[in-house]
Amino acid sequence: MGRLETYARDAREETLSYLARRPYDNVFVSWLIATGQAARGEVLVWRDASKAIAGVCYYGMQIVPFADDDAAIDAFADRARRFRGARMIVGPRENIERFWPRVRDTMDAPTAIRASQPVYALTSRAAIANVGGVTGDAGRATRDELDEIVPQSAAMIAGELGGDPSRASVEFRARTGRIIDARWSWRYRVDGRLAFICNVGAVTPFTAQLQGVWTPPELRGQGHAARGLAAISRLLLDEFPTLSLYVNDFNTSAIALYERVGFTRVGEFRTILFG
Repeated sequence: MGRLETYARDAREETLSYLARRPYDNVFVSWLIATGQAARGEVLVWRDASKAIAGVCYYGMQIVPFADDDAAIDAFADRARRFRGARMIVGPRENIERFWPRVRDTMDAPTAIRASQPVYALTSRAAIANVGGVTGDAGRATRDELDEIVPQSAAMIAGELGGDPSRASVEFRARTGRIIDARWSWRYRVDGRLAFICNVGAVTPFTAQLQGVWTPPELRGQGHAARGLAAISRLLLDEFPTLSLYVNDFNTSAIALYERVGFTRVGEFRTILFG
């Protein structure tokens, strides 16, 4: 019989080792634990009958369950039914498909369900396809570019979650600035114009997870996204062993972009959004 326990720092390496078995599925939670930021929420660990870790779940603005068996999912769901404040439930599709039916009667009605979100990875510089053409300037964003990047980032989020991108909050601007200061914001310029942006969202010893991928609408259809992502990926792979990301299955243009650059599918997520 298994048992549920609160994550403790003396189990840090054991927990990270367990999560590393599925490194592309567990980037976010691994990063939270490794950096100490998991303390902003709550982490529960499920141990099986042999006392080995067989599941980990993070509860915060996101609920992120990962488990090997239904007993762990049941235990994580029982805690989730008493948890308030999450804006989404996200994780490997097979985990969410087992978790969500156990909690949905006690949670707010979702504002959206992203039923299938393929996970992609780029494993080496050699895997990057040749997407030649107009050469631009790829590099980390700087504070001098904040006024350009904020509205584009806001438009990207509005396109995904809704809302008015012209009403980006003071906190959103500050958060974007912090991402730039952390050297996790990247941009690609063509003839001086901002033609492509993306961020590093979380990092583990195995991979850097990308997010915020966006091309200004007026510059689409000219190959800037493919060239920008390829150029930025080459630079990032000088720093990280692999790159990864996940995308909504209905975003066929983004999927085509990732596959054109050289990303290959390595998994699948599902997300339940609450607003």
